[in-house]
Amino acid sequence: MDRSDQFDKPVKSGTNIQDNKKRYERLMDKVCLVAGAVTGILQLESTSGFVAFLITYLLTAALYVLWICGATPGQYYESVISNILFDNFMRELMGFIMAWTFSFALIG
Repeated sequence: MDRSDQFDKPVKSGTNIQDNKKRYERLMDKVCLVAGAVTGILQLESTSGFVAFLITYLLTAALYVLWICGATPGQYYESVISNILFDNFMRELMGFIMAWTFSFALIG
């Protein structure tokens, strides 16, 4: 490897990576809360509610990777699978369930 190849690799800033994670987290918070409220309004119960969460979560992640990241999330994140799919899963699930049960109780 010569010296010019060494400098062709892009440098990932830790500050920018943290900022990207926060932006993705805020987006998923909003989407999951709205999806939970819609699920409750539709009076979905049991498995169908959790399926609605999984569809919403995975579809939002896919659209984020394709549209916002331009299908190259490796430029913006260190560990793409971990950062986008797994890091906030339980947080988003709890927010979804909270909105789901609240709106379900209000409508029902």
